[in-house]
Amino acid sequence: MEVLESPIDDPRWRELADTHPDAGPFHLPAWASLIADCYRFRAFALIVREGDEVLAGLPVVEVGARRARRWVSLPFTDSCAPLIRAGVAADEVFAAIDAHVLAAPVRGLEVRAALPAGAARHPVAAGYIHTLALPEDPSQLRPNKGHRNYRNQALRKGVRVVRGRSPAELATFYRLHTLTRRRHGVPVQPRRFFDLLQQRLIAPGQGFVATASADGETLAAGVYLVHNRVLVAKYLGSDPSLPDKRAGYLIDWDSMVNGCAEGYHTLDLGRSDPDADGLRLYKSSWGAAEAPLTYTHISRTRPPADRGSGGGGIAAAVIRRAPVWVCRALGELFYRRAA
Repeated sequence: MEVLESPIDDPRWRELADTHPDAGPFHLPAWASLIADCYRFRAFALIVREGDEVLAGLPVVEVGARRARRWVSLPFTDSCAPLIRAGVAADEVFAAIDAHVLAAPVRGLEVRAALPAGAARHPVAAGYIHTLALPEDPSQLRPNKGHRNYRNQALRKGVRVVRGRSPAELATFYRLHTLTRRRHGVPVQPRRFFDLLQQRLIAPGQGFVATASADGETLAAGVYLVHNRVLVAKYLGSDPSLPDKRAGYLIDWDSMVNGCAEGYHTLDLGRSDPDADGLRLYKSSWGAAEAPLTYTHISRTRPPADRGSGGGGIAAAVIRRAPVWVCRALGELFYRRAA
């Protein structure tokens, strides 16, 4: 087996990401390329082949300074498992990837998925992932009583959800997302990140913005990504200055119902930190299955402890009390380092 570092838009990788049954939105070349272009990184695909036949692959972004370069598959991505053709021996694929990574001038490769045990593979607990199997009939969705009540409250209060892909809808989402990140005391990713997201994934049909409004006011909005009958709830934002009409519940519910009708088989509700008990309960209460999420570092030595998300402590308190532009300015500084 041979491992190649190919351009992220290599037709061989695009074909694998388009056709593999386990591929999701984060395998698409557009996702890795927008991260790389936004933060001035290099994006590429590690392709495992035998002769002219592509056996496996994964998208990679090279991050870090010259003397501390790392490969990540992928930054700002909850999970992204390598894609392996049916009938190909996974152990042989990962052995070839291990050898390539250890010979490269980088500190290692972080894969946002659990890989089989190996001498150079170091598993790291990353929290939990929640996924909901979407039935063909939306009436078979089974949220708990509390979530049903909140959904019904939103409907009674006149909240309605619309979906779109325009730059204006993305701009509305970004304003609400910034307010939410500020409320949580964490920086927000730069506006150019979301502009690229709209241009490269949402506008071409690989995602949408769901916006909830009532009485002429925009209450909340979410960004969803789609590919290969998988629907990913990626970002959500709301306006804390407006009355709580449970708009976020209705956005999630509307996306589930439409996902069933449009033939999606899975809703990925994303990663939750180990101590995010409230968020984990929220996701599970929709009927989503919770599973431990493990990342794997391929390197000669065990990776250092997690550096954290940048929230909490003094920084969080400053962000919560500062003007919105501070949240955005800190994001310009923080996210490139956090990749």
